[in-house]
Amino acid sequence: MAKFYGIGVGPGDPELLTIKASRILSQIDVVLLPQTKEGKKGVAYTIIEPYLKENLEHVYVNFPMVKDESIFIEAGKEAAKEVEKHIGLGKNVAFVTLGDPSVYSSYGYIIKALSKDMPIETIPGITSFCASAAMINQPLVEKDEILSIIPMNATDDKIGKVLEASDAFAFMKIYNRENRVLDHLNTHQIINNSVLIKRCGFEDSQIDPDIKENILKNKDYLSLVLSRKGCL
Repeated sequence: MAKFYGIGVGPGDPELLTIKASRILSQIDVVLLPQTKEGKKGVAYTIIEPYLKENLEHVYVNFPMVKDESIFIEAGKEAAKEVEKHIGLGKNVAFVTLGDPSVYSSYGYIIKALSKDMPIETIPGITSFCASAAMINQPLVEKDEILSIIPMNATDDKIGKVLEASDAFAFMKIYNRENRVLDHLNTHQIINNSVLIKRCGFEDSQIDPDIKENILKNKDYLSLVLSRKGCL
């Protein structure tokens, strides 16, 4: 029976793709990919390309970078229609996403829109914040510490409450919000225990512990900050 797969391809390094993900990718008939500008191959596709069938069918879906939740819901419904159409033809379909499908991925909007009897399997991937911790050879959390994943599109009030309550932090979605990251790090006196990681998993990845000096320079969309109360 045909199945829909949501596949996490990890942070960028093709060697961090799981064995299961590579096996499933070699078997699928249709791949759903985020629509990119000028028809270029997306980052996720460049990671999976070596594992795909030559005659694989590509379907591009559009999830616009907007704040309006209703637009995302509609985009999920349109993508779900494509999934159901191909599954109905007996084809195995996969949606691929950087990192893990359960972490800030458009995948969630697709599965919410699918019919309840749709066969679905989610293949986890290595998250950018876990890979970044490995990159700097530091634990994310220890003992009874609490880790919080902070998306910088959240409100300052919400972020401030999380910073008060937790011990370690991964600041995500920081692109063009770097000044707000600095403000929170300074307010909670953790800027000296923070590291900026750019393009984790890629050949041109960077580690920069001097956030105060460099976070506003050479900004990159694939960036995050790891921080904690106490030494990092």
